[in-house]
Amino acid sequence: MCQANDSRTSSVSPEALKRRWDELRENRPQLRIREAASVLEVSEAELLATGCGENVTRLEAGWPVLLDEVDSLGPVMALTRNDNAVHEKTGFYLNIRLTDTGGRIQGENIDLFLDFRHWHSAFAVTEQTRQGARDSLQFFDRDGTAVHKIYMTENRCIPAYRTLIERYRSEDQSQRQHVEPPLRNIDSVAVVDGNERLGQAWHEHLIACGAVPYQSTEPLQTGRLQPSSFRRFMEKASESGAGLTVLVGNDGALQVHTGPIEKLMITGTWFNVLDDGFNLHLKEDALAELRLAERRAGNTSVNTLELYDAAGCHIAMILFEHADLGECLTMDV
Repeated sequence: MCQANDSRTSSVSPEALKRRWDELRENRPQLRIREAASVLEVSEAELLATGCGENVTRLEAGWPVLLDEVDSLGPVMALTRNDNAVHEKTGFYLNIRLTDTGGRIQGENIDLFLDFRHWHSAFAVTEQTRQGARDSLQFFDRDGTAVHKIYMTENRCIPAYRTLIERYRSEDQSQRQHVEPPLRNIDSVAVVDGNERLGQAWHEHLIACGAVPYQSTEPLQTGRLQPSSFRRFMEKASESGAGLTVLVGNDGALQVHTGPIEKLMITGTWFNVLDDGFNLHLKEDALAELRLAERRAGNTSVNTLELYDAAGCHIAMILFEHADLGECLTMDV
């Protein structure tokens, strides 16, 4: 995926970084760790590692084996995000088909494509929230960017979670996390590469869902839309009950929701879907371009709404069938 990460490897000691984070949290208690890392000019993984030995445990690599045991944790919330969209699904990690390089998880209400070439470190984390302790497994790229997170949802499964942590606990529990320099410059090659990878994952999703073989990488027709069309599209989908397939991803993970959407809410610059089992949070002010395309899938075609930021990077992709949804998008064209 195309990335524009402004964080950089910290030259300060973990102790000093932890003090700075404590001060920041005291002054801005609502600030999330991703935003805190940006303010402190470090990666999220470096910031999280300062809690090792306290509320954070570094885990060993071996992603296929570890994830194969997540089904023991019961229903969990899977979170995959990029800079401008957060995709959350609550369900079970079942039907796990993984190799050393990645694969597919397609359990009850959980649908994931994973690329382990971009998984470098992992932590078990216990955070204190207004609702009490919240436990999670968090996975990061080589530059310290989060690629996927798994949150516990039921207290009865905490013993299984503790067992899993002890089984995969790393001998290294230092508070310093080595990361590689992040990608800074976004050029046309990076944009094309990112778009092609998301398109390939979408292609694989069509095949996995039983669609006939994909025949062309080029859209049958395409149109560029105003960003304001996105909200109208989502409102129409909510009102009609039309089924959507919503994909959000990054280099290491692509997460899928298939079904209708219902409860919509605007919070500041964020457009939210807040349904049971599925939440989507998308920064509307990051939307620079929408592309409506009709693509060939065997003897049929599917409609896609592709969302891009100002750098030309994918924010999300939405597949839909109902023609009236496409009509509401083209009202301003």
